Amino acid sequence: MDLLNLLDAPSIRMWIAQSTVLFFLISGFVLLAVGLLLIANSAAALRLFASLNQWVSMRRATRLLEIARDTRPLVQRYRYLIAAFVIAAGLIAVTGLLTQYDARAAVRLLGLEAQRLELALWLADSARWLLIAGNAVGIVVGLLLIFRPGALAGIEALGSTWFSERRLVKGADAMNTGLDVRVAAHPRAAGIIVVVLALLLIGAFGLLLPLVW
Repeated sequence: MDLLNLLDAPSIRMWIAQSTVLFFLISGFVLLAVGLLLIANSAAALRLFASLNQWVSMRRATRLLEIARDTRPLVQRYRYLIAAFVIAAGLIAVTGLLTQYDARAAVRLLGLEAQRLELALWLADSARWLLIAGNAVGIVVGLLLIFRPGALAGIEALGSTWFSERRLVKGADAMNTGLDVRVAAHPRAAGIIVVVLALLLIGAFGLLLPLVW
């Protein structure tokens, strides 16, 4: 909420507008230089593009994150200690939320002072009951871990479905050089198009520059 209040400040909004205009204006001049280079010296421009086309595989970088790791043996080995900690923490949290809850202090803690008092109190109270429910579930899980570890393992098995992001995005990591091939085949025509787009960008944001500065 503090961030939203910060974005409403006129100075911050003006700074965002100025940064946006400058970004697109500078981008327009960069595009203009690229387009002129394609027209004037196509070979040099294509060599520059080839040196910048470095492929970084996200699939390789995230491969270790996709390996499924089973923590159940570790939990079973220390299940009494883990369960005691979970139950104790849950009881302390639930007791505090039920007996020592201060709605106005919660509103200040969550940064809801800018909202209407009724809405702020409702949001804070909703957060309180969500925390109570979550800690109550934690207590139940701790008790199951002590007395019914088999039942808890069955519940875990139902929710332990592995989804591979690498499989879902397979193919998206491949380099697509179709545009590069077209530019290499017609460098001067591509340069003219880039110059036109760059001039439009410079003109549009150049007109906005006096309005935000």
